[in-house]
Amino acid sequence: MARRTAEENRRNILDVATRLFYRQGIRAVGMDAVVKECGVGNATVYRQFPTKDALATAYVEGRADAWFERMEQAASEHPDPRHKLLAVFEVLAEDTAGAGYRGCPMLNTNTEFPDGGHPAHLTAVAHKQQVRDWFRSLAAEAGTSEPDRLADDLLIVLNGAYATAAVLDGAAYGGRALDLAWRLIEAGCPAD
Repeated sequence: MARRTAEENRRNILDVATRLFYRQGIRAVGMDAVVKECGVGNATVYRQFPTKDALATAYVEGRADAWFERMEQAASEHPDPRHKLLAVFEVLAEDTAGAGYRGCPMLNTNTEFPDGGHPAHLTAVAHKQQVRDWFRSLAAEAGTSEPDRLADDLLIVLNGAYATAAVLDGAAYGGRALDLAWRLIEAGCPAD
């Protein structure tokens, strides 16, 4: 069996932690479970992530980056800025309908780490601020006279759908969020 590089070990550890943290919650998963699932020794895990807080923060950063990558890809398929905004909610509706959906990793992290100084908490909050800023930019591009208001309204719908779909019928609430988002976008942005 070939030895893994440090980067391959890091990726493996983060992949395992991502799966476990998302499914069970960050606080519910101990480092021993991550070590066991990775099939490597303690030293290998702790060399890459010296503390559980470091691993938790890397998990949240990875999920935030992956979210933006998916959403920007979906948005880029539409020339109309209104449809760019709507594309986010189309992806949300697909995600929340999935069998493995367990809520928004950022909202879950914020709940698990309410201490405003925890690095995972700070990463989750920064992500939500970036989403709002991106929505504001797209809303301005779409010609709304109130880009801040539309961005905030869409963020409320997004987060509300993520939270509600985690505890009730994900497919139904994802679909409702898509409908609400379109109504807000249509009302706030004049069609060309």
